[in-house]
Amino acid sequence: MQFSRWIVVASLVCASACTARGGSSGGGGGGGSDAGGGTDSGAIPGEDTPRPTNDNGPAVDTGLGSDAGPGSDTGPTADDVGSPEFDVPPAPRCGDGTCNAGETCKSCRADCESQCPVGPRCGDGTCNGGETCESCRADCAAQCPAPVDVPPAARCGDGTCNGSETCESCRADCAALCPPPVDVPPAARCGDGTCNGSETCESCASDCGTCAGGGFMTACGSTVTQGPNRNCGWTFGMTFTCLPNRATMVGCSGSAGVGSLCQPSYGVCTGDPVMRVCPGTAPCSAASALAVLSGNADDQCGTCPSAYVTCPSSGQIYVMTGDYDSNQPSQRGTCTPAVR
Repeated sequence: MQFSRWIVVASLVCASACTARGGSSGGGGGGGSDAGGGTDSGAIPGEDTPRPTNDNGPAVDTGLGSDAGPGSDTGPTADDVGSPEFDVPPAPRCGDGTCNAGETCKSCRADCESQCPVGPRCGDGTCNGGETCESCRADCAAQCPAPVDVPPAARCGDGTCNGSETCESCRADCAALCPPPVDVPPAARCGDGTCNGSETCESCASDCGTCAGGGFMTACGSTVTQGPNRNCGWTFGMTFTCLPNRATMVGCSGSAGVGSLCQPSYGVCTGDPVMRVCPGTAPCSAASALAVLSGNADDQCGTCPSAYVTCPSSGQIYVMTGDYDSNQPSQRGTCTPAVR
């Protein structure tokens, strides 16, 4: 709008100037004096400068008089007219979204991406460029050999009998291939409730029962190991009364040995006898005999037995005696026990 107004003003100024120049020429022809027969010079009373006249018509009021009075509208001046406004586009730069002058795929791929050639890359669906099964299996899968499944290393407990596993090294995995295990019975022992192994009524009456024909008082066979723990070959027995739950000394010390278990002597001892002290009033097996607190049921006083035992709650004990080994003449003996 301002620019259009400026053009209008410029046109008016130009028209007025051209008219003024035309008037001056006409006036010169007339000598510029009254000699022309009262020629009108274009001056307006009260104005210092004559108004331009038009030889062909009345004077043109340009509105540019220098002495314009108050309220006169002189119109826009050159100072009032600004420079024309133009939209200047910004200079091109990489990143403005337009691939323009000077920009290339190399210098500004961000703007020129759509114009750039597409090179091979892993994941584009084509096995090209330098891609291989190793570098880009995703694109080259059709050209690659099938992958080989590598089984995990064998270990005992993985549920499979493999590798170097055997029934001996890993029965848990190889049980189906192994023979059934052999039940090994425990070793026989007197007192386990079973008459087994080499046990007999003579060697273990508690497991095998009392032997027919007298049991403990029956002579031992020639193959039976004798001594204080045998259950055969006992020759004498006697019942004694004692104070329940008190330590009781029992045996046959004879004249040999020293210490309170042997001296003063008590009972009668000859040779090499042994004894067994049973609770109650009947013979018993070695497993049922009263435990010896101190002393020895065999050779405490020389070759004669003497020991302390705890009197049972019944207040009675049964003492069995016999040869240490009736099959050996040098190990035979007798014992008539006593209690003190």
